Amino acid sequence: MVTMSKTKASYRVTNWRAYDRALVERGDITLWVDEAVADTWWQACGSSRRGRPETFSDVAILTALTLRTFYRLPLRSVVGLLRSLFRMMDLPLSSPVHTTLSRRAAKLTIDLSAPSRAISGPKHLVIDASGLKVYGEGEWHVRTHGKSKRRTWRKLHLAINAQSHELEACELTESNVGDCEVLPALLDEVDGEIATAAADGAYDTLAVYDAIDARGARAVIPPRSGAALSPHAQRTWGAVRRNQTVAACWHLGKAEWKRGVGYHRRSLAETGIGRFKALTGGGLASRRFDNQQVEARLRCRLLNRLTALGMPKSVRR
Repeated sequence: MVTMSKTKASYRVTNWRAYDRALVERGDITLWVDEAVADTWWQACGSSRRGRPETFSDVAILTALTLRTFYRLPLRSVVGLLRSLFRMMDLPLSSPVHTTLSRRAAKLTIDLSAPSRAISGPKHLVIDASGLKVYGEGEWHVRTHGKSKRRTWRKLHLAINAQSHELEACELTESNVGDCEVLPALLDEVDGEIATAAADGAYDTLAVYDAIDARGARAVIPPRSGAALSPHAQRTWGAVRRNQTVAACWHLGKAEWKRGVGYHRRSLAETGIGRFKALTGGGLASRRFDNQQVEARLRCRLLNRLTALGMPKSVRR
């Protein structure tokens, strides 16, 4: 019997010079305030509004929270940073106080779109989820003493464009929410035509197949262990697609099926989550759940802007 040894594939970066410049630009702290931003820094409230008017516009709140996310600062430090910047730039602007930033953060609508680095044609999505810690022991304490009951996590669900590496959709949920429950909401957030949606076996449900089929896309999801044909194949096209996948895995074997449909592209989702945590952190700074949702979307938006500066082009050796 002949056994074949499995060796890990190695890759090389073909655009290292351009990627190196992009990494340097990520640390550029050059800041400027556009006249349009300065004009909209203050929010005008009509006399019909009851209560104390909200002085600062959403642009001001978004600017402050973006700086907080990028430099991983407490809210009070962000206030000091903005005040010093405006003082050095001799601008007649002021910074919202930390209580205003915390209160207004939950009301922000965050658009994930990045500067133009879009890839033409239908999108190939890779989907996955991971945890973000709210509070609890660090890795060293857990390895040494074990984990305690006071550990709280949120689950981050991401849909990533496999071609441009941009985060197309983001959802933050409680840790007990299943991955497959959130996928329809992720697809609703994605604009444009979708060609394929690849995910792991946790998404192998009829509802997921139906949601992907409703967008005119092809699901690339391996069946779970012991998966059987659905008895409801005649009811939805999603069930038909899933039955075809299960039958193909029976006939070819799951490993051969994965190679044939290009399933291994899904690993880009894990790479994207690793990049998210490496650049923005693996925990959440906010304590309220609505603020945590905005914080997660703001970090995705920031990551898209960093990605737009340049990404490595890797080829297999």
